[in-house]
Amino acid sequence: MQKRRPWLFTIDNNMWKVYLNDTYELVYKIMSEDKKWSEEKIIDREVMEFTISIEDGIIHILYVNKDYKMRYCTRKDNNWFGEELYDTRINKFEIQELKTIILEGKMHLFYLMAAVDGTQRGILEHCIWNGKEIKLNTVQHIVLSDKVYKYYELQIEKENCIDIFFVSNRGDELSLNYCVYDGVSWTDPKRLYGIQGDNIMFRLLNTPYEFNIINKIKEGNIYSIEYVRIEDDVNMKEYTVYSGIEEPIEPIIFYIDNNLFISWFEQNHIYSSRYKLGKWEKIVKFNKEVETPIEAYNFLSVEKKNTVDIIYGTEDDGLYIFYFENLAKSSIDMSSNNKLNNNFDINNDDDSIEEIKEKFKGICYENSVLKEKIDSFSIHMRKRKLIAQEYEDKIARMIQEKKRLKENCNFFMEVKQKIQKELDEVKKQLKKQRIFINNMKSSLNKKDKDNKMLEEEVNSLMEENSKLKGELEFERNQSFMSKLFRKKE
Repeated sequence: MQKRRPWLFTIDNNMWKVYLNDTYELVYKIMSEDKKWSEEKIIDREVMEFTISIEDGIIHILYVNKDYKMRYCTRKDNNWFGEELYDTRINKFEIQELKTIILEGKMHLFYLMAAVDGTQRGILEHCIWNGKEIKLNTVQHIVLSDKVYKYYELQIEKENCIDIFFVSNRGDELSLNYCVYDGVSWTDPKRLYGIQGDNIMFRLLNTPYEFNIINKIKEGNIYSIEYVRIEDDVNMKEYTVYSGIEEPIEPIIFYIDNNLFISWFEQNHIYSSRYKLGKWEKIVKFNKEVETPIEAYNFLSVEKKNTVDIIYGTEDDGLYIFYFENLAKSSIDMSSNNKLNNNFDINNDDDSIEEIKEKFKGICYENSVLKEKIDSFSIHMRKRKLIAQEYEDKIARMIQEKKRLKENCNFFMEVKQKIQKELDEVKKQLKKQRIFINNMKSSLNKKDKDNKMLEEEVNSLMEENSKLKGELEFERNQSFMSKLFRKKE
């Protein structure tokens, strides 16, 4: 596995170091007040790739384990809490170069899916996670090359746009391209320039005027660092900052106090050059008194959200960091001393002209920025005026509507009162009808009872009549039989 830089960041005045050890364990240390590291503690095991971001003092770690599971963990109340996000497994691909950015409450995760079947296929993936749902975007399909060390870099633009710069193999050259995510989708890629050579890597830095790119290249036995300056997305200038048989380790580019610097190290020495007056100054070498080998780290600053700087440091006794300010000061001081020692007085007029050109370019840029701000403010004021006028029109319409509604309300109140009177009258009539009906029901009930009594009396008389008829018939039969017997005698 490639050597991965440890991550450094400061929370609550404590320096943290998070890294992968030789057994693929994701571990961390915390530096105490006596500048000593704590014991190594494990976050998770069998981790293949990880990245870190910090927001509001909260640590967010995203990592991929050996089973290709994308996992997330954070730290609360001195404990680590994690969850599985999704399965990144794609047959015959592995994840490389994991990076993350937090924008507007969403986590943007980037990584390269690199083919391991020898086909040189690569897929740049973009994952958006809002804490609940995950959305996957494919940024670009690229062609890999064994000549490339790192394939892409990210930059945050104004209005929360994301630029991605990436290298792809075109056969006859390696081309550097870029595209932009505007919050909805990715633009089509645009080619910037081609690169020739081996062991290629690049770094990127956006300044107010242009893109600043450095390429580290090896051609034969010669290493070189090339600087490419792209102005207004059109004009491009190239410079060779370093060329030699010694390999420059972890070259970086940074911007301090309106000065652009490139630095790198070899063993325990740091080399640096400053861009001034349209050219790069002579390379200076410092840090000669330190015998401990220098290491490179990913450094997260709480003040610079979504910015991961590569810095140098040593860990012979605790931790010593060469911050950009230190490198810039050392570079300027040594360059000035070299000029004084060499009685540097050649081409002063040319330097003055170049300095005037640089200042004029800066003034022009500042004027253009101010003009854009004034135009933007004017447009904003016109919009505000239109909005105010719209509100006044709405208020006038609301007043008219209120007046009309009041008139309608009065009319409806009169109608309501009239209907209420009629309703009261109907209620009175209904009450009388109910009384009449109740009286009728009582009369009918009484008559019904009388009818039942009459019916019972009639039934009783009919039964008595039937009984009398029976007795009469019997008497008749008795009389007839008596007469019959008398005749026979």
